[in-house]
Amino acid sequence: MPYITRDDGERFVIPSYRDTISAKSSGLLKKEVAILSANYGEYIALQRKTSTTYEIAFSTDSGYLFGECVWDYFKRPYDMIYCEAIPNTSDAYLVIVKSGTVYLDGSFPVDSIPEELIIFKTQQNNFSIYISGDVPISETPQDGKFSFDESSVSSFEILPEPIFATLPVVAAFQLQLIDVVFKSLGIGVLPIKQVSMVLVLVGLVYMGYTFITSTKQLPEAFTIVAVNPYQGFLDQLSSPDPAKEIRNVLDVLQIVFTIPGWKPQSFTYDTGFPAKLRVPVTSIGGNLQILLDWAYKNNAQVDVISSIPTVTMLVVTSKRPQPTLIFQMQAVVVTMKDRLAYILPENSVNVGPIPDRKPFKDGAITITFADISPFVLDMVAQYIQGLPLITTRFAGSLADGQMSGTITFKALGN
Repeated sequence: MPYITRDDGERFVIPSYRDTISAKSSGLLKKEVAILSANYGEYIALQRKTSTTYEIAFSTDSGYLFGECVWDYFKRPYDMIYCEAIPNTSDAYLVIVKSGTVYLDGSFPVDSIPEELIIFKTQQNNFSIYISGDVPISETPQDGKFSFDESSVSSFEILPEPIFATLPVVAAFQLQLIDVVFKSLGIGVLPIKQVSMVLVLVGLVYMGYTFITSTKQLPEAFTIVAVNPYQGFLDQLSSPDPAKEIRNVLDVLQIVFTIPGWKPQSFTYDTGFPAKLRVPVTSIGGNLQILLDWAYKNNAQVDVISSIPTVTMLVVTSKRPQPTLIFQMQAVVVTMKDRLAYILPENSVNVGPIPDRKPFKDGAITITFADISPFVLDMVAQYIQGLPLITTRFAGSLADGQMSGTITFKALGN
């Protein structure tokens, strides 16, 4: 359902779409939000993460973000699961937070909740788990209930009382009209207080300059700016870690494989912030409504206009720390080829031209893989860990549990 109305009249909304937007100016931010709102609703909740990055949720209804309010109530754990039985029904409230972002929220039939959790069995987690009432989650294995391995649980708490009836609303998570939100955050409006302060400072600087130049003329000078010749190298390698990108793509593909009655055909990874995975799917008995219902529950987008429906999902990415060393380009190539020779056939790693751009070099390295399991691709990620690589293209086909395709990297070195 798109929203949950509590007995006291408070409305908690399950947004139609969540995203992370990177925009260097308020104009670009407003433009991108306007485009997305045309598809997902005119009510938004916006949180600034960095100077240029924002987390945003869209809805066709006003109210408060359900998942985020629950997450805030429990002091915002990095990984969290909350499940509370709804009295006199066979449903329960469920919120899943992964890596500090709400992954899933809403009310679900109790019988379907283990299906929502099973995907995390194959991932490395550190969940803080909170349950209330008769829900299908237990701390230790029990018949008819879902439980995680001990290593995947940070804490497990059976709540003494349900929290939904008294769950506090959080102003930062209120969905409001776009103009109202931008105005409240000072985006795209004239900051009068700041402008006044700047004018005062300009006046003081001008008075000081007038005083100095009228009393003593100083010889003309210029500023010496030290430029790091390797700044381009450092900036480029502040991009996402390719090893993590491969693993995160595999995690998202596992989710896509849970679509009832539909089968993924291929995939294309779009780098950037946010990064996205596009997966064309074909029916094996499922209809479009099943596909759309699944997409709604999993925060996915579906393009059903084209001849083959395409699922698009966000892939979590983050910048890695800047490197402190620069390796010889030849050593990078040799290391990569030697490592991957253990798991991939000969000639699977191809190196393109490596121009010397001064003071460092860069060139393309392409890995070609055919009919391998996701496990082998995870080993590829393990073997390229720590190498000075940037993912430029990652795409492939899927058939009978096997994967074929290419990954192209830009390699940097001396």
